[in-house]
Amino acid sequence: MRYPYKDILGVPSVPRLIVAAIVGRMPVGMGALALFLLVRGAGGSYAIAGLAVSAATIGTSFGSPVLGRLIDRQGQTRVLVLSMLSQVTALLALALLAPSGGILLFGLCIVYGFSNPPLAASMRAGWSTLFTDRRQLTQAFSLDSTAQEAIWILGPLLAATIAGAIDPRATLVVMAAFSVIGVTWFATSEQSRTWRSAHVGERHLLGPLAASPVRRVLASILGLAFAWGALELAIAAYADSMHHSAGPLLAVWAVGSVIGGLLFALRRWPQTPQRMLGLLLLFNLAGFLVLMLAQTPWQLGVLLVVTGIANAPVIATLYVLIESLAPRGTVTEAFTWVSTTFTVGIGAGAASAGIISDAIEPRAAFWLAVVGGAGAVLAVVVRHRGLHPTGNEHHVESPAL
Repeated sequence: MRYPYKDILGVPSVPRLIVAAIVGRMPVGMGALALFLLVRGAGGSYAIAGLAVSAATIGTSFGSPVLGRLIDRQGQTRVLVLSMLSQVTALLALALLAPSGGILLFGLCIVYGFSNPPLAASMRAGWSTLFTDRRQLTQAFSLDSTAQEAIWILGPLLAATIAGAIDPRATLVVMAAFSVIGVTWFATSEQSRTWRSAHVGERHLLGPLAASPVRRVLASILGLAFAWGALELAIAAYADSMHHSAGPLLAVWAVGSVIGGLLFALRRWPQTPQRMLGLLLLFNLAGFLVLMLAQTPWQLGVLLVVTGIANAPVIATLYVLIESLAPRGTVTEAFTWVSTTFTVGIGAGAASAGIISDAIEPRAAFWLAVVGGAGAVLAVVVRHRGLHPTGNEHHVESPAL
């Protein structure tokens, strides 16, 4: 029997990088619920709690590309450690002061989000130096996108458990500990300390956004993220309307993603990443349409497992494309723009689904996922030839996935 990722995990530095990145990124999975519970525990309203989470999200959206550009110019270790120290300071200040609102709360949330160490982008930028074989590089991205599901499965569970068993403030202290341990372990690795971006001359002010193919991939990501954000909230609203818990439904969606990541790594796919991305997005869109057939939470859960199968493979393929299309010397920043685009898209999708759920019904909000999924497909299928490196980008052969 062939074990997926065996060759990747056999590279000495990979297990450390993967585990350290998961530990260091655990605050990402815990953050939204932790801030919500902190504000509520301090007597703040639902609206204030939601604004606090939004402030952290906005901070991350602006901070990630800035930190990514600094890493491309100065290396990983220093930027990762300094951003971690800033984030930990903000988390401990929030835990100590426990503000229930006001400028102090929102300011600290923005600093916490802005300082979020770009571990994921740093790790993905390092894969191309570890793996020269394009199939192995694809498997490395697939492994990361599969492993990161642990963050979204365990993060909210840890936040709720710690807040309930101890205190909401303790959750932020634990998040700070995860950040210190994970970032330090990652940043002190030889791979991180020795990694340097490709040397180029004067960089364009827009960085990777100057490349048209990169912008088109990001447009596709925006549509996909909008669909996922809308679907997540629509699932929660639908479950609530049926007097069921949304937790198991969201968990099985993540389980489907893990299954898809494992299956994706089992074979060599003949398609180029450009064509593979189009196929996976079409599968995703079909899954959104099939969800409309669900009449009960149990049926929805089964269909969510099937729909989730495309999630990890599509993320892996997106990162393969971004790595090959980003102009030389901008790969880390390009990866942070992926994260930022996902954040913006998910937030917009969730907000839209909330409005539709209130105005019509939760099942109507499922159509927003179809709209976002269709937009993602159109962004990469229309003028398909535009998703290839141009003369200004770092050219690599299209990998056979």
